[in-house]
Amino acid sequence: LAALALFALVLVVFQYLLRALLLSQRRAEELAAMQLGVLTSLVETLALRDRMTARHSAAVARFARALAQEYKASKEWQELAHTAGLLHDIGKFSFPDAILLAEAPLEEEHWAIVRRHPEAGARVVRRMEAYGPVAEIILCHHERWDGRGYPRGLRGEEIPVVSRMISIADAYDVMTARDSYRRPLSSDDALAELRRVAGSQLDPELVELFVALLESKGLAFRHGDDADFETELAFERRVREYARPGRMFA
Repeated sequence: LAALALFALVLVVFQYLLRALLLSQRRAEELAAMQLGVLTSLVETLALRDRMTARHSAAVARFARALAQEYKASKEWQELAHTAGLLHDIGKFSFPDAILLAEAPLEEEHWAIVRRHPEAGARVVRRMEAYGPVAEIILCHHERWDGRGYPRGLRGEEIPVVSRMISIADAYDVMTARDSYRRPLSSDDALAELRRVAGSQLDPELVELFVALLESKGLAFRHGDDADFETELAFERRVREYARPGRMFA
């Protein structure tokens, strides 16, 4: 009888703990959905103002993940590169239309505003628990290999390696995109330009890795016109990953 009573007590306690765990998990998923939803809404609202933003973000995310994979980075680092690529321009949300929708080169006074977007984006993303590493990548994605970038003037390997990957993916897509005021370059010309600025603006080793990657994947991979932001975001999966013990980038 004592053994049966103990078993019954253990069973009741187990059921209580399981119910509490499921409730906690559900609340964590609700919180994750809300926080990710805010980020998604910011980017999608930005895309309504400027249609190239979501496409560009998806393309940069896809290129950055592929480069991280080619670099033999871990799955976690590949996911970090992809997420940071999706969110790297979220700081542009604060831009006035005169900058965001510009159809000509910007004046110097506008560039002063543009140079603040890595800090603005990092500040927004850092408010999300467990997304600190993503915020750091966003903050540094306009640093240059020669130390002449912004906002902190980091040089060479002082710049986080994923930020260096984002910089290459960002530059390539901007040069080849058909949705900016610039005349798009061919993929070959864009790759030649990446090589030209390797060692000054961009990490030369990663540039060569990126060139080899695009040449091996073929023309269909080279441009992000078909990149879909919702598909790249994979919202439901990210909610589950964010809510699980250990979190995404902790």
